[in-house]
Amino acid sequence: MRMYETMALSRSGHHSIKNWIIRNLVGFQLQWDYKMINASGTNFFHLGEANHDIPLSFKFLNDDKEKIDLIFVNYEDAPYDYTIFNEDRVYRGPLSLEKRNEYNIQHLGRVCFIRDFYSNLSSRIRANERAIFSKWDTNEPHLFKVDGDYIERWKNHAVACVENKVSFLKFEDWMTDKFIRDKFIFETFGIKDLYGLNGIKGSKSSFDTWNNVENRHVDLTLTEEMKDLIVYDDDLSKLIVELGYTKIEL
Repeated sequence: MRMYETMALSRSGHHSIKNWIIRNLVGFQLQWDYKMINASGTNFFHLGEANHDIPLSFKFLNDDKEKIDLIFVNYEDAPYDYTIFNEDRVYRGPLSLEKRNEYNIQHLGRVCFIRDFYSNLSSRIRANERAIFSKWDTNEPHLFKVDGDYIERWKNHAVACVENKVSFLKFEDWMTDKFIRDKFIFETFGIKDLYGLNGIKGSKSSFDTWNNVENRHVDLTLTEEMKDLIVYDDDLSKLIVELGYTKIEL
């Protein structure tokens, strides 16, 4: 199977970006209803949240490994160098994948989708307030990290992008810059954008609307503790600027 490992933080808009990529690969979009999704009538598959319930991820891979030609294996809220395909979970290159032969993996790349620190945080906070997601095995709400752990996760992905350790696309560039979109999709996947962004579907919005998606930060409601963590984190401030985002005075 040909495989891309992709990564993002929850509420970063990456489902929309990936539907744009997938539509250009197979001609149509996916519905994000299941952990393992097959683009019907094709040999393209998407394995979502592969780092959550790893045994279930491998069950799906085992069930479909003879059918898969191309697959996106996605990790959410995991380090940029995370993988499920070796025992220590750290990706060090294609030859580090211990399960490579078992699944006949042709590793094509690692891709990170990243969003403005403040907007991503705001979307996570709003999703928690609305309790719009439930844990897959219970009726309890699934709550996203909106504390120091979130800061460290965003910084981890940002470092990988700044240091070009992964292919990456900023959500904001995807939304507004056709040149960057076209360059990314061609250099990473070898295809051209035939459809544009019209009608692209993501997962459920934290704000129940797609309006003003580039300025979610105006809705930020932070604890004093979280404000201090952000304000006094010099590495965070530096990474925000290095990625071309605007540092906000809290």
